[in-house]
Amino acid sequence: MYMAVQYAFVGMVQTRKTKDKVTMENSNPHEEDVQAPVFLLEAKTTVTEQNVTEGVCNAEVVEEIAEKTTITDTKVIAEEANHPDNEPSTVATASASSTYQQGIDDFYQSQAECQKKKLDTIHEYLLYIMSPFVYEEDMDEFCTDLLRFATDHNYRPEVEWKRFKTKLSSFDVRHLVWSIAIRLGLGKGKVYSNDDCACYIERRFASLCVTASGEPLSHSTLRNLTVTSNSDQIHCDIQGADGLLFHIPSQLGLEKD
Repeated sequence: MYMAVQYAFVGMVQTRKTKDKVTMENSNPHEEDVQAPVFLLEAKTTVTEQNVTEGVCNAEVVEEIAEKTTITDTKVIAEEANHPDNEPSTVATASASSTYQQGIDDFYQSQAECQKKKLDTIHEYLLYIMSPFVYEEDMDEFCTDLLRFATDHNYRPEVEWKRFKTKLSSFDVRHLVWSIAIRLGLGKGKVYSNDDCACYIERRFASLCVTASGEPLSHSTLRNLTVTSNSDQIHCDIQGADGLLFHIPSQLGLEKD
């Protein structure tokens, strides 16, 4: 803008001097006019040189400003690259992703801890309730199979269990399996069904699931898990308010010192 005004001012001066020259020539036709062109030329040259000088100065100023701006922009970009915390969108995305994964990890960890607690509680119950009927050296194998059923309702044993200290009945093993399944979710819409329990019992304790004449009990009979008899040795253990603990001394806080 400043240079444009200068150019316009010079043009006005030149135009005015040209008009003055024409007027002088017309009024003094016989007078020598050598000095006038020199004066105009010198003025023009002076103005031109001044304009060129100012233009060069202005160009240098503009170039210096542009250079400073470039250096400043480069410095800002470098600082942003060295300080990723200054990028809120990236930080927010990373934070959201980390929180999402943490939620998944915590959920499965909680599920695993809950499952472990259930299995430990069931294992303790089996050790206590079956001690009169299973030899100590066999107890680990006996419990392991039942715990497999406690982790998978579709699990079906391939080997029948026959080693008992004393004879049990189908009522006893039905009560045993029911007491475990009810704590894991037994019934309509739950994880375990009466059919699951009956299938496990008739395969794991086949020799106990027979009539007085030696005939195998029907599947529908074995589905009746809570039926009782006068000879029951293992009774149904109905869960308390907590839904998990069994009625055994260690879980009732009745252990001897």
